[in-house]
Amino acid sequence: MLAGLGGAIQRHLGFALHIFGPKGDSSGFIKYMMIVVFFLVGFLELLSIAFRPISLSFRLYGNIFAGENLLDALSNTIQHPAWARAVFSALLPVPFYFLELLVGLVQAMVFMLLTAVFTALICEHDEAHEKAQH
Repeated sequence: MLAGLGGAIQRHLGFALHIFGPKGDSSGFIKYMMIVVFFLVGFLELLSIAFRPISLSFRLYGNIFAGENLLDALSNTIQHPAWARAVFSALLPVPFYFLELLVGLVQAMVFMLLTAVFTALICEHDEAHEKAQH
């Protein structure tokens, strides 16, 4: 149990060092300034990681909402006479249903690609750290 806990703590400390730790060799006053800069950059990186799922969700919601509004607007384009409204409210949006299918396919591919890229960025290992550990 304790061995697993030590590994978890080591992973969390490694992640924190990767995000907040200074990169490169520096000395003197520059070293301390770089610590402050990298702490601020690490904080911004944590915010970026936290908001990635939210931004993907807003992107998908916006595209679906826009498509539904387009279909609703086309369905309600013709108001009078009643027979024209009945016919055109069913026929006018049909090509846009196919457009919505295409947009949905593209959004699924973009969502998959961005999720893969974000996951790869989080799981990326620095080769210098691997050599130091072995």
